[in-house]
Amino acid sequence: MTSYQLLLIIHVAAAIAFVGPLLLAPRLLHLLRNDAGRATLHILHRQIGIAGWILLLGGVVLLHQLHWAWLQTGWMRLSLALFVGVQAIDHLWADREEKQLENELARSPTRLKSWLVIKVTVFLIICALMVSKPAFVA
Repeated sequence: MTSYQLLLIIHVAAAIAFVGPLLLAPRLLHLLRNDAGRATLHILHRQIGIAGWILLLGGVVLLHQLHWAWLQTGWMRLSLALFVGVQAIDHLWADREEKQLENELARSPTRLKSWLVIKVTVFLIICALMVSKPAFVA
């Protein structure tokens, strides 16, 4: 097994660890109502964060091993644009929204749930682009 193949396996495992819990997140927001639930969501959030960093760093190393050739493809550019856009919205808006929900128990999590569904959908689109590597995305 080459180092590229090993890194690719780690990258895919990190993607699963990143996207998998996100699939449950919109449904689990009701856990913010009690201390044990908030602790559970905090652990989930930390796992997603760690997996996200592994995913990002692994992707950069994989790109470097390929001499950045994939950056010339449309599917990679679209994937990176979607990833950066979602992460920016997540850090600039959703993190603040989540903190406000933790502090104000009476507040409705509807906007955050909607965002999490959109976020999961975008990450599943990115996964599909990574797997299929379509030639039609220019």
